[in-house]
Amino acid sequence: MKRETTKSLSTAIKGSLIAGFIRLVKRTSRVVYEPGDLKTQLRTHRPFILAMWHGQFMMLAGLNAPEDKVSAIVSRHADGELVARALRDFGIALIRGAGAGKRKKDRGGAQAFRRALRALKGGSIVAMTADVPLGEARAAGNGIVTLAQLSGRPIIPVAAATSRFIALKTWSKMTINLPFSTLAFVAGPALFVPANATEQMLEQARREVEQALNAVTSRAYEITRESRSRAVRTGRRSPPQRYQ
Repeated sequence: MKRETTKSLSTAIKGSLIAGFIRLVKRTSRVVYEPGDLKTQLRTHRPFILAMWHGQFMMLAGLNAPEDKVSAIVSRHADGELVARALRDFGIALIRGAGAGKRKKDRGGAQAFRRALRALKGGSIVAMTADVPLGEARAAGNGIVTLAQLSGRPIIPVAAATSRFIALKTWSKMTINLPFSTLAFVAGPALFVPANATEQMLEQARREVEQALNAVTSRAYEITRESRSRAVRTGRRSPPQRYQ
């Protein structure tokens, strides 16, 4: 019991440190939103399913407005526990569980799906990674489009990137964003899945989510590269400023 208490305390401290680091990155960075009224557009679609890629989600925790109800689907493994602790610091509710993946192991995915459905019906934004863990890192799964179909709520693909970052050599290419960067938030158009969608329509929707996430991720990094190029040409960094 003592060992478990110590482990829990250690995880809580690490989670708070991660949350603090995310706030530091945003506070010290020049923030760009695309489209420029991104936050306004997100509000018009609430509640919605916020789609992201695995490994590219670090800065998205700070995107929601204080008044937003947000629930995030987080896996139950050790890394997921650290993420969960950090998200709590941002006032984000947790839905624990993940898809079975290639190993076909029950990781609470069905229960998490039901809770996500209830959260959307209760007015909460649901944030989730679109790709299936332990599968292809950049291939969207069926879960997200099925959730959109049954809930009637749109999927909005969102990406965040910084000009300074560390990419880890993991299957998801987990990215650690660094302070004193240009920080770009990019969102794509809302994607709706009809309630009466056939299997063929669901597959088409899955591909659209995949393509949209690739597009917003590519655009987010393009914005940061453009910022770096300008800094090199001028021979200096621009002071941090925020674009709303």
